[in-house]
Amino acid sequence: MNANLRDKISSAATAIEITLGLIILLACVICSVGLVFTTELDRLFLVPSYMQERLSDACLIIIGIELIKMITSHSLDSVVDVMLLAIARQMIVEHTSPLENMMTVVSVGVLFVIRKYLYISKLDRRGSDKKSQAETTDAEAAPKTQA
Repeated sequence: MNANLRDKISSAATAIEITLGLIILLACVICSVGLVFTTELDRLFLVPSYMQERLSDACLIIIGIELIKMITSHSLDSVVDVMLLAIARQMIVEHTSPLENMMTVVSVGVLFVIRKYLYISKLDRRGSDKKSQAETTDAEAAPKTQA
């Protein structure tokens, strides 16, 4: 009974994740179409603040798409990707002070260090499955040499 209840809760959570992902995807598609059709080319090239607004909107759509990938992939690597995009968007789109720029660059650097050195693939089920499959494929493909 207890395991059955856990399975039902897990299935419900998965259904909610999929529904939320579809809603975000629909919103991203609508916003993308709206962004393209509402952009005024003469203002885009003549008014810097208009370009900044459009760039900000485009970055938000990209972050939304990455969020969908994070929800559906269940990997630690996708979480770091979304964080990198969000931080980079803040630096690119906003007019920030030199101190804020430095903090942003340090934050991106810390995320790259985390991704490179602190990422533990055993915690990430899908990542470890892919890695173990790749290792077995490499081991089978490597020529057997005797000492």
